[in-house]
Amino acid sequence: MSYWIFIVTNKVSDGREFTAEEVLRQRIEDKFWGLGETTPNRKNLKQDDKAVFYVGNPVKSFAATATLATDAFKLSTEDQDDVSHGIAFYRPPWGVRLKDLRVWDEKKPVATLLPVLQFIENKSFWGTYLQGGVRGIEEGDYERIVGAAASVSSSPQPEAVDRASEFALEAHLEEFMDRNWDNIDFGLRLKKYQAEGQSGRQFPAGPWSIDFLCTDENSGDLVVLELKRGKTSDATVGQLLRYVTYVKENLAKPGQAVRGLIVARDVDDALRYSVKAVPSFKVLTYRVDFKLRLAE
Repeated sequence: MSYWIFIVTNKVSDGREFTAEEVLRQRIEDKFWGLGETTPNRKNLKQDDKAVFYVGNPVKSFAATATLATDAFKLSTEDQDDVSHGIAFYRPPWGVRLKDLRVWDEKKPVATLLPVLQFIENKSFWGTYLQGGVRGIEEGDYERIVGAAASVSSSPQPEAVDRASEFALEAHLEEFMDRNWDNIDFGLRLKKYQAEGQSGRQFPAGPWSIDFLCTDENSGDLVVLELKRGKTSDATVGQLLRYVTYVKENLAKPGQAVRGLIVARDVDDALRYSVKAVPSFKVLTYRVDFKLRLAE
């Protein structure tokens, strides 16, 4: 069994706005959730998986749960007619049926759960983890959201504290790269991967999140870019191997290569030797310049 967050945000279609809460109410009534051709994780949705619904800006809260009554399936014309209500916006090419629906009387703001949600590694910029339609999470995070693990302490775990204190600036490295993407020399022409409301940053890959999923504009290859950020070299390379394999099996088109790129503050022997064993992996290092000037 897998656990998912179904993310709903305000959308503009056919000259009108559909609010996230309006869409959620309609789909709860339909006992159905629409999916696009490129919705992240669409191929992984299976019958009896569990889902929790997240309502985006300005609500920014979890609002309901459901069990998947079917695998993700391609809708026939009759299916589309049944769930569209005569509105093009509600006429998706793919979808999943829902059962055991439960809408909460009080929504649960993500901000109150943030300290205990393990899938959100960078608490300072958590919004990037809640975009893209469908995101996988581990059972523990699902239980924390729905409240079955209410006794979980909200205090940061020692490992998380150590990781954060190792290099505090790295909490902002991802944000800096995202905002300055076009000015960064990667040695490649990298474009952030786009897929139905997902910018390529913190891209959903099953229950994991890729820091940046990119396309090499010269070769057409997909490139998985990971920041080393407080992890050991072995853990970083192992994680990148997992993500590259996932992208090959679930996102890459026939004949499309997938490569790995690690961004690290420095390179130790463990990282150097590990990367040598995987020719499709490369490492880039960065430098933070900090200068003081006398006030005039």
